[in-house]
Amino acid sequence: MDDKATVLVCVTAQQSSEKLIDAGRSIADENSADLEVISVLPIDGFDNRNNPEILDRLHQHAKSAGGDMAVYFSDDPTLTVAAHIAKTKPMLLVTGYPGEGSNGFISLIHLLLPELPISMIDGEKVYNILPFESSQPVCKG
Repeated sequence: MDDKATVLVCVTAQQSSEKLIDAGRSIADENSADLEVISVLPIDGFDNRNNPEILDRLHQHAKSAGGDMAVYFSDDPTLTVAAHIAKTKPMLLVTGYPGEGSNGFISLIHLLLPELPISMIDGEKVYNILPFESSQPVCKG
């Protein structure tokens, strides 16, 4: 990719992640940005729960949406994604909306990289975490 701004979409090995790629493509188009997709899998790789065919479909979906896809194997997905973000400096991270029993991935990414805007996709709704700007007033209680 060139020096153009990038929208980074974080996916898991689930068919529903195609919707995240589509949302990322739409946001990238609105901002004249490139699209990149990232997935982090456990070090021990695939088993019956992590179907490699799904990951291949996601890779093909990312490619057909005009994006690249990076796959990492790590038992610490938060630090792996944070390191990738620090290296590639995307303008925005797109993720799914955390469900019940969430592992706190989005909160940790925001804590590690508070300057990075994050868009969480929940069906047709988009929830945003925006960076805090020092010029904004601070509530003091």
